[in-house]
Amino acid sequence: MNVLDGLKDIVKHTAGLGFIEMVKIVGTATDAKIETIDADKTVVITGTMYQPIAGIDTTVGLSRIPVLKGCIDFPGFAGDKATISVVTETRNGVATPTEILFKSGVGHTANYRFMSESMINEQVKVPPFKGATWNVTVSPEKVKVADLSYWQGTLGGFEKRFTVTTDNGVLNFHVGSGPTDRTTLPFAENVTGTLKHQWSWPISQVISILKLGDTGTSTMKISDMGAMMIEIDSGIGKYSYILPAGKV
Repeated sequence: MNVLDGLKDIVKHTAGLGFIEMVKIVGTATDAKIETIDADKTVVITGTMYQPIAGIDTTVGLSRIPVLKGCIDFPGFAGDKATISVVTETRNGVATPTEILFKSGVGHTANYRFMSESMINEQVKVPPFKGATWNVTVSPEKVKVADLSYWQGTLGGFEKRFTVTTDNGVLNFHVGSGPTDRTTLPFAENVTGTLKHQWSWPISQVISILKLGDTGTSTMKISDMGAMMIEIDSGIGKYSYILPAGKV
């Protein structure tokens, strides 16, 4: 795929969430994988692009991502005469991607610099995911995500996390608990599988991820071992968001 389409998709599904600062791209001649983790280590993101990204056939890092997004979104770089290319430098006899050169074709230029492989490997260290038994799997409906977002707007100033339970085939999300303001949302019905433990997850991050499903397909998996995975298929790549649970 061309570098613009690849980077647009990666930026949207990582930094576009609002809590990711750097992203590692591991590119080869046959594919491209991404990985990152937020500063609070609440969300681990991995992804696989369905095609390799032209010009990125090694490991590079994205930092100062608002600068990259600004270059991508500049109308002058979307014109018929515009070109976007990966610039390389020869290091130890190997051509290494170092930056992206944007040209409008009518005089505008911009250069976005990659982080080196050594720097991004130092800054982004994603722990390996050892797998889990997924007790509940659902395909979130937009209206249910909207309900959760509404109550996050109402209670989110006081409640930063939500808990999950199953009851007679219904997957319930609970914001607030005990003798305080609270709400219960039936998030999915006709659910197979049960959850015996009450775990909690950060409501803001989960909503941000689920909203990515508005332009793709999404699946949510929950493990009674204390993990949640949300998978988003954008059509260009498939992204997995793994969130370790917290105690209630």
